[in-house]
Amino acid sequence: MSEVVATICQMCDAGCAMDVHIKNNKIIKVEGNRNYPTSLGGLCSKGLSGIQFEYDPKRLLHPLRRKGERGGGKWEEISLNDAMGLISRKLEEIKETDGPQALCYYRGAAPGWGTNYQYVRRFMNLFGSPNIASHSHICSVPRWLAKASVYGTRPVCDFEKTNFIIIWGFNPAETKPFSAKRIFDAKERGSKLVVIDPRFSPMASKADIFIQPRPGTDGALALSMMHIIIKEQLYDKDFVKNWTVGFDELKKMVEEYPPEKVQEITWVPVNTIKEVARLYATTKPACIHDGNGLDQHTNVVQTVRCLAILQAISGNLGIIGGELFSPELLFGDILLQEKLPKEPGPIGKHPLFYNIWGLGWPEVQDTLFSGKPYPIKAMIVQGGCPVVINSDSDRTKEALRKLDFLVVHDIFMTATAELADIILPAATFLERTLLYKFRYIWRPDAYTNLIGLQNKAVEPPEECLSDQDFIFRLARKMNFGDYFPWKNIKESIDEELKPLKITYEELKKSVTGISVRFREEDLIRNYEKGGFQTPSKKVELYSGTFKKFGYDPLPNYLEPAESPISKPNLAKDYPLVCNTGKKPAVWTHTQYRNLSLLNRVDPDPIVEIHPDKAKELDINHGDEVIVESLRGSIRLKAYLTEVTDPRVVFITHGWGQPYAKGPIINRLTDNSERCPISSATGNRSFLCRVRKVVKEDL
Repeated sequence: MSEVVATICQMCDAGCAMDVHIKNNKIIKVEGNRNYPTSLGGLCSKGLSGIQFEYDPKRLLHPLRRKGERGGGKWEEISLNDAMGLISRKLEEIKETDGPQALCYYRGAAPGWGTNYQYVRRFMNLFGSPNIASHSHICSVPRWLAKASVYGTRPVCDFEKTNFIIIWGFNPAETKPFSAKRIFDAKERGSKLVVIDPRFSPMASKADIFIQPRPGTDGALALSMMHIIIKEQLYDKDFVKNWTVGFDELKKMVEEYPPEKVQEITWVPVNTIKEVARLYATTKPACIHDGNGLDQHTNVVQTVRCLAILQAISGNLGIIGGELFSPELLFGDILLQEKLPKEPGPIGKHPLFYNIWGLGWPEVQDTLFSGKPYPIKAMIVQGGCPVVINSDSDRTKEALRKLDFLVVHDIFMTATAELADIILPAATFLERTLLYKFRYIWRPDAYTNLIGLQNKAVEPPEECLSDQDFIFRLARKMNFGDYFPWKNIKESIDEELKPLKITYEELKKSVTGISVRFREEDLIRNYEKGGFQTPSKKVELYSGTFKKFGYDPLPNYLEPAESPISKPNLAKDYPLVCNTGKKPAVWTHTQYRNLSLLNRVDPDPIVEIHPDKAKELDINHGDEVIVESLRGSIRLKAYLTEVTDPRVVFITHGWGQPYAKGPIINRLTDNSERCPISSATGNRSFLCRVRKVVKEDL
């Protein structure tokens, strides 16, 4: 007879409930838990392939030490104890000779954020290094920074009670299906849906109005909408008067963005800009949900500031059916921030971004090449792959080779692990226990926060450590045991839950999680009780903080760094705008291309080309083509489709792991020109050319 363990799937970050059927410590079936308030019994193709992921024959099962030159592919197995000893001794040596700041810890999304990331920060604070990095500069954090600069935090959309929804650079129909369900339910109830995306996505197919801007020009579109709303006196005058600063400066600036001018920038027709601006301003209540499609541009922060300002001047903040500010849940503070020395500071040059999350990869790469402001000698990479996920992968590899010591903790031999000195095998999500905190994750509604528990379903292979276990073991090896006193993960979870007066055992018994629900009356215009979380306590349309740090205090439009407008001479040789943001539902970032169940659904990396452009280039559907940028070239299959503008091509995101197949997509993207506020790179708005593979290429 089989045992059933209730857990939370982590094949992506949606947090769906999963029932795992086990017999003799072997998983025999997974299925959705019908009682869970977010996923409602559903599991997508990724979740259903969890068994194949668990038992993939390419998994790393033993620690490996490099033999020979870095990247040479020669390894020897060593014991887990020996590996941890080597790591701790090498880190001690580097700390002694170069200082604790010479260690950088790079975290990816695969282990999950929340608890795991906080223990990384605890370890690094004790070690004495401020240098924690990730791919966050191209995923979410630039948008968080933008919203924090306007109203101090991030609101959530009240989809269940709204009458008008703008989905901007977000395709939940493929990437967040349960969030998409909430939107579709709202539409069925009568809410109007506008989708703004340079690609006609599955989400766009459900829209009442679809807008297709040139990639990276969303900021100009939003400013033109403001131009209409302000010029026609459609904004919320009471809210603007009482709760904003900088409206006069904003009003003057948006005069420069009439729809006739913005049509030339964005390719969006004048009448469409006017129609959507008026509908958004006059339909109450309304909300805007932005997504990762806005992140990977060199103007992301100012663009999302524009969206945040639209939400504010339209009077949709803090109202039912609009954008609600739900309070943070009070978990235990486990960071030990006071242990981190004040000097030296982090290597980065983007302090506002760093204060929210840490370092983006471009700042680490700059330091690896320059040695300034001080050298980085060692790096731990956990659950991430900077080579595949970050821009200009060839340059990233070159940077990693400059390290004295590189440790990778992962489930597979990634493109980054190939360059490591020590590789440690990681446990899967089915082999560990983890506290899940669902603030801003795909909650059941805007009024509810959810706390869940990812329960260990099976024991991991003997030398495969969970991410938290690795951090705990390394901390104890480095003589930080007094600060990691918990005998097991359960005790550390109790420590985090203590302020909420919830215990691990209570959470474990509640297979549907524990919900914390806020009353409507506590969320409606709750800013009136103490103001917004900004220096002025008001919505900052003009940011004094940005001015202080040398950034434009108004969200002026910045042309993408590599576009037909900013680089017209380059566009003569590379005439197409390239966007690497096609994200099919079966993949999560750079993961799972090794799973045959998913490969059957989406077997090849492709480039989407409009049929008219393909005809001009003598390319047929299914042809092998070469896509080339200034950085390099890759081979892909051509997929002819009308979802894209003839002047734009789309490439599937995330291919390139050596344990799977396909080229590294980010050989094409640029890492030299970046968002001045967040260091985001233009992976979704750069120039390329496409040609059919000929005999000479073979």
